[in-house]
Order: sequence, then C-alpha cells, then structure tokens
Amino acid sequence: MLTLSHIADTHLGHRQYGLKQREDDMVSTVRAALDEMIEVRETDVILLPGDLFHSRDLRPKILHQIEKELEQVPDEIPVLVSRGNHDENLTPRDVTWLNYLHQRGQIVFLEAELQADPETAWFNPYNPNEPGHSAGFYDIDTEGLDGPVRVFGLQWRGAKTGQALQQVADGIQETNEMHGEPAWTVLLGHFGIEDEVPTLGGTVTHGELRNLKDVVDYLALGHIHKRYESGGWIYNPGSPEAHNTREGRPEWDHGYYSIELDAEESETGGDVAGFEVEHHPTKRRPYYRIEFDVTAYESPGDLEAAFQDHVRDEEAAITEYCSQDEFTANGEPRAPIIDLRFTGTLQFSRGDFRTDELAAWTEDTCDALYVQVNTGIRTANVQQLLSEIDEDEVFKDGKLNTTALENRVFETIANESIYADQADDVAEVLGNAHQMAQAEEAVEDIRDSVSSARQELFPELADDVVLDIEEDPFIDDEAAEEASDGTTDDEAEGETEEVMEQ
Repeated sequence: MLTLSHIADTHLGHRQYGLKQREDDMVSTVRAALDEMIEVRETDVILLPGDLFHSRDLRPKILHQIEKELEQVPDEIPVLVSRGNHDENLTPRDVTWLNYLHQRGQIVFLEAELQADPETAWFNPYNPNEPGHSAGFYDIDTEGLDGPVRVFGLQWRGAKTGQALQQVADGIQETNEMHGEPAWTVLLGHFGIEDEVPTLGGTVTHGELRNLKDVVDYLALGHIHKRYESGGWIYNPGSPEAHNTREGRPEWDHGYYSIELDAEESETGGDVAGFEVEHHPTKRRPYYRIEFDVTAYESPGDLEAAFQDHVRDEEAAITEYCSQDEFTANGEPRAPIIDLRFTGTLQFSRGDFRTDELAAWTEDTCDALYVQVNTGIRTANVQQLLSEIDEDEVFKDGKLNTTALENRVFETIANESIYADQADDVAEVLGNAHQMAQAEEAVEDIRDSVSSARQELFPELADDVVLDIEEDPFIDDEAAEEASDGTTDDEAEGETEEVMEQ
C-alpha cells in the first residue's frame, strides 16, 4: 500500500485585501493540511503541482515560514513540486526560490526540459547526491510492485500548454524505455481544462490530453481554485484557501486529495491493481454573501435603516454557516469575510450612497475580518439614459457605435458619483480602464492606472491614507510582540487606498 497526498495553489505570501491576517491564514491552512496528511492519512508522498508561492518576489519572512513548515515534514516523505504561473512567469530567472528549496533538500522540484528537442520533452532522473537545480522525474520504490511509482513534472506553459503536452507524452514514453517501465505514473501539471469549470474556460482541450492518457495514470492538476475531476484519472483539488469572493461560494470545494494505491490484490503480481481517491476539505477562512436590493428606497436614510435590519436578520445564518467544521479554529467559528453585494436601481444621487460607511457598520456588527463591497447598481438617471438615449447618436449606418454609448454612460456615472465636480475627467478615466480591460491588460496595470489618475485628480482624498510599512522581515513573531509594547497588528496596519468604483 502506498498513500499519496495531492494539494495545489497554496499561494503562500498572499496578503489578500492588504490584511496581515490573510497572509497568516495561507500559512496556517497549509500547516493544518500537512499535519493531517502526515498524522491522519499517513501519507508517503506529497504532490504539489504549482503556485506554492503567491509571487516569485518573496519577502524573507515568507520564505522563512515555508522553510519552517517543510522542516516539519519527515525526511522519508518527499514533497514533489512543479512550477505554477505565480511561482515564475514564462521568462524564468536563472535561479528561483523553488530551485533554492530543491537544492536545500526541502522539496524535489520537477520540470520538463522542452527546449532541446522540439518534438520530445526530456526528463532527468532525480539524484539526491547531485540534485542540481531541478529534476525531471522522481521514482518511489514500493513493496509488492515490479516497478516504481514514477512522478513527472510539467511547469506552467500558458498558451503553449497544448504543444508541451504532446512533447511530454513522447518524453514519458522515451524515459520509460530508457529507465524501465514504472508500475504507475503521475504527472504534475498547472493548467485548466475546458468545460470543467463553467465560464473559466482553460487552455487545454480533452483532445490534447488523449495521448497523455496512454502514459499517465494520475494527472495531478493545479491552477483552477475549484475542485474538479474527469475521466477517472484527472484530479484538481481546489486551492486550500479561497482567494476572492467567487471562490468563497459554497459550491466551490477547496482541499486536498489522498490517493491510496493497491498493490496487494494485483492479478499480475507486479502492477498497481487500482487506486482510491478521496477529497478532504481544508480548514480555512469562511466567505459569506449578503445581497441587498436598493431599488425600493427613496432616500439615504431609508436605505440605511432597511439595510441594517436586513443585515441583523442575517446574523444567525452567518453564525450557523461559520460554525461548519472547516471554518472553525479551536472549535470556535472564525471571523468571516463578507461579500457585500448591492443590486437594483438607486433612486437618489450616487454621491449620497456611502457604501464605505455601510461596509464599516457591517464589519462591526457581524464581527467580520473584512467586508468586500461589490456594487451592481444603476442610478435612476443611468436607467433613464439607457431607455431614452438618442438612436442617431449611438447608431451609425445601422451599426451600434459602442464608443459613443460608453461615453454617455461613463459621463452619467461620473455625474452621479462623489467625483461629480470633475465628471468629464472621471469619465475619461473609466473609459480608459474599460479599454484596458477589453485589451486584456493585467488587472494590476488597470488598478494602478485608475489609482494614479485618482491621486492626480483628487489628491485631497489621499490625506488620510497611512502607508502600510512592513514589519521587520527577519524578526520572529514572539520577538515582534515583545517589541511592540502592546500594539496590535490591526492597529499597526494602515488602511490601503481603494481605487475608484465604477
């Protein structure tokens, strides 16, 4: 019997919403999962196909934390890791933190050599005496099997994944001919598959996996943060933590797999007779959605009173939801992240709709860690604009002039916002952001563009912003507490500036 554990997308170092507590959540969730794998599942091997880290540019403290966690894994349990898009982009550096951990013997970093031969990937065997910067495959000798359980790694390839998979299939076959046939084969990969998660899409089709299935028994995936399985050989466990409000929905499963190989009942006496896969939810921070329709309220006061009644009515449901086992810590519900969504048509000026004040009240009332506001509302003026807009203005030669329509909408939104004094400039900023989004530019670039424009147009709104100065990255948590003279993390953390709402 051999037991493997499959976890992915740990994103260590992700300080979500600028909160130190969320950065700590990423570590504590992984720690609890590793402890469970070792103590309860009695795992022999840990598989991690990509996004061990949230960024390739690590602060020293994050690297120190993961090294401490890996030190708790017994030496006889290998941690096999492939590279994800957050660990490294498609123009890799000569040495990454994965290379560093590999050379220190804390992980085995697996990747394919794809450049030497355009037809076939090359996989070097792992040599513990000369580990190098990485390896191509790792053999696990298992009692009762004629051959090893062989684990290969394929790094993130983005749009080139389909091409790489054919190279990998040929490379695995060539490797087996050279090093002997394995009893069972695993491939670590970091990519999505079409149709497995609706609306997310993917870079790989099932057709592109056809040749791979001939040489791989278990495809251990990461990248998509929702659990899914396909064909009895493709498994994606979902990230241990949710990383946005969509991922926090109840229908998104998060956790890890345990895989038990059965060698004892093999009819041939030397091959894997079968395997059983079980999914286990991870201990994590809960998300809870509150929706509120603003349509019925004629004034800010009426809306605020009705909203507060609505949230109070949700309190019992929030407590019950957060009391589920995966959301508790030491038997107590953990403070949730609230996904606060406003919908409908606003009957008064958008500038009088103070979502920040409603969010702060909700955070306090619900004992929430954080409240993420999402507004899907229209003002009455925007609604009227859409119903009365001049067709001659937005239609040219029978075709919709989307630019003219967008400009009118953005101007109306700007006039209905707290930025109405410079509505034309704000409308231009919104239009530019929309064009960047249509061009599929990076979210970070869009955010920085809007934030920079906001600072130029409204410098007075940045007066109360406090810079979030990182703690000393080399000081441990106990020493930090002693040196802080009682100041809490929440008090020391500055608020981060929000970009303009559209």
